[in-house]
Amino acid sequence: MARVVETVIVSGVEGKTRAQQLARLKEWKKHWLSEGVEKVNLHEVGPGTIDAAWIVTMHHKSGAAYGAAFDAYYKNPKTYDDILVKWAKAHTLNVKSYAATFEIEDF
Repeated sequence: MARVVETVIVSGVEGKTRAQQLARLKEWKKHWLSEGVEKVNLHEVGPGTIDAAWIVTMHHKSGAAYGAAFDAYYKNPKTYDDILVKWAKAHTLNVKSYAATFEIEDF
């Protein structure tokens, strides 16, 4: 069974402090864990607020668990849209890149 890892590269919005960025990333982590993600990792790429960047990875237990996240979205997309509107109003991070990778164990 394949495990799925979603990877997001984000950068801080100009004028936002490292503390503000971390607070937003903690909100993201709490959200994804509540959606059933197995673990969320955070890697800091830039020094504080000078060209700050973050790599966030969300680890799903399986492809089925990853698919369940999509099923939850399509059951009630308004919930997710409301979260995105909230985050957009308090713009703290810019998403630069996103990828989903599948780790195949029976290779």
